[in-house]
Amino acid sequence: LKLSDSSSPCWSTSMSYELTYFALPAAAESSRLAFTLGGIAFKDNVVDGEAWGKLKGGPEHPLTSGGLPWLSVDGKTFGQSAAMARYVGKIAKYEGKALYPEDPLAALEVDGIMDAVKDMFDSVSKTFAIQDAAEKIAARKKLLEEGQPVHTWLTRFSKMAEQSSSGY
Repeated sequence: LKLSDSSSPCWSTSMSYELTYFALPAAAESSRLAFTLGGIAFKDNVVDGEAWGKLKGGPEHPLTSGGLPWLSVDGKTFGQSAAMARYVGKIAKYEGKALYPEDPLAALEVDGIMDAVKDMFDSVSKTFAIQDAAEKIAARKKLLEEGQPVHTWLTRFSKMAEQSSSGY
């Protein structure tokens, strides 16, 4: 990336963006959605397990990441899904406003919510290794029961939405 003076952004619509991840609505989905909402063209590199095996540890593998997703900006590759989502949220505009807030206090609130969503997802991700479909469904249904992690997080997110002055 070329850094610019403070009067102009260090990104442009002429930059090339490539997002590399599996065909899952998971860790890269917030970046995919932000690119799409912002009308920013990007290449969505969908990989399977075999392709990931060939990429893993290779020269394209960013040092900040142990896995996928990756975001390449003009050929420089970055890791960490939350950092990518914040970046895309800063450059993408929807209805004239950046998706990620410029105000530090509002950004603190957004970052807290992003971290909480990751905490909730960590509970669900433990079920990915379950091979038996019925057992996997049962484990995920249990997470939705009162007092269980996903139910608790969804209840908190609902309260956050009710208390939000923006309605989001």
